[in-house]
Amino acid sequence: MHKTLFTGTVAALLSFLFVLPVKAQAPADAPQESPPPSIVSLEQRSREAFASGDSLTAYELNLALHQRLPYIGEYMIKMVRAAALGDRKTEAYEMMLKMQRQGLAYDFNQTDDTLTIRKTEVYKYINDLMVEAGKPAGEAELAFKLAGLASDYQAIAWDGSRERFLVGTAEKGLVLAIAEDGSSEVLLQANNENGLWSINGLAADVANNRLWISSAATPMFSGFIPTDRNHGALFEFNLETLERVGQYFVPIDALPHELGSLTVTTDGHVYVADRATPIVYRKTPDGKRLEAFVGARELVSFSDLVVTPDNSRLFVADRYKGVFVVDPIAEQAAMLGGPENLNLGGIEGIEYADGQLIVIQGGMQPQRLMRLTLAQNGSIAESVAPMAVAIAPFNRPGVGTIRGDSVFYFANSGSGNAEEGALVMRTPLEAGQAIVPPDIRKFRESIKDSPQ
Repeated sequence: MHKTLFTGTVAALLSFLFVLPVKAQAPADAPQESPPPSIVSLEQRSREAFASGDSLTAYELNLALHQRLPYIGEYMIKMVRAAALGDRKTEAYEMMLKMQRQGLAYDFNQTDDTLTIRKTEVYKYINDLMVEAGKPAGEAELAFKLAGLASDYQAIAWDGSRERFLVGTAEKGLVLAIAEDGSSEVLLQANNENGLWSINGLAADVANNRLWISSAATPMFSGFIPTDRNHGALFEFNLETLERVGQYFVPIDALPHELGSLTVTTDGHVYVADRATPIVYRKTPDGKRLEAFVGARELVSFSDLVVTPDNSRLFVADRYKGVFVVDPIAEQAAMLGGPENLNLGGIEGIEYADGQLIVIQGGMQPQRLMRLTLAQNGSIAESVAPMAVAIAPFNRPGVGTIRGDSVFYFANSGSGNAEEGALVMRTPLEAGQAIVPPDIRKFRESIKDSPQ
């Protein structure tokens, strides 16, 4: 169902995000509606149910969690475990099949909870496919390596005017120009004059000679002071001279903020995602300020975003909920839908190219890059294909950028080893093949013949 898009003041947007509709006052003796249990509460009750051996309750609680956050593999795994503990083979096999269709990797032989369902052909068949899904596949090669901690690199963009990649760092607030051989040049560094903090988002608008930077005062920044917390701004620089042209601050309110990734249209609309509160901010081509543009109460954590060049669709990645699709012209929004083999959990990066979305799923197993071919309306993924899966250097692959016929992305953002450095990998946009479905007839026959 489409949701009305709210524009304008922060107050108007936040009423949509966080304030429940005002209801007529109920009589004093009328029963009060209880709020739905929180994710944290459901997870705690799930742990208690497993610990006490109550497999049915454990299954029901993880089903409720799965319904709230359908892309999270942990809840699906626990549903299989709970069903197996209760010797409910059909429920266990059905969920295993669903996971396999989505390309998820897991070996259910790792837990004794599945002992009761292992002695069937269907179990071995599906479990073997899920183990296979965790093996390296697809195409990825090292493009270049950057010195220091991989987690320090928060942004990457292609600058066609310099024929260089631009990367941003959190600790020193650097903007570096990187050649294909990995050699670097400092273009900008945070200081009192330019007002920058950690560099969390970059875009080089060559046609309009603009460098756009989103920056936030984060604890990772070497010059961070506690009173700066929640401060952030969109910065506008002359791309050629690097002279600061404008600075557009996050509107002041009582919410936590950390400006993250940004994206720019051909005509100069700039969109910026807030990492701390699920809001997308916008600066219009003639606008003089950064305005709260869209958000939704049910969304959790924005990681990246991308806009079509003509501003017809904005795609916002939520690590837990999938992809939020916004039509900025019609002012409507909905979650991206797709086939039954679509799983959009753990997205750390998202890019758009010629009717396709490239999603970088560093927060799921297996860690992977996926290509989604979009329907004409842009709100449905018609097909899904893995481009690179479980490649050896992958350690929470993160944000990326497209240059020519390839996507370049940080491959090891989860690494804590400074000697390893930050690895930028390259994968061709046309890499990979579709997920191979299991033999459904064999699956159904196996379930029918299995004792329940």
